[in-house]
Amino acid sequence: MITCSVCGHLNDPSNLICEECGSDLSDSPDWGVDFDDDDWE
Repeated sequence: MITCSVCGHLNDPSNLICEECGSDLSDSPDWGVDFDDDDWE
């Protein structure tokens, strides 16, 4: 998940903009981080 750096909303990794506030998610520190399914087990 990508955390919006503006509003803190958790967005799907495929989103380019925050579905809550519309901010550009490329500003997020989570941007470009690959998560494996194993990370959530």
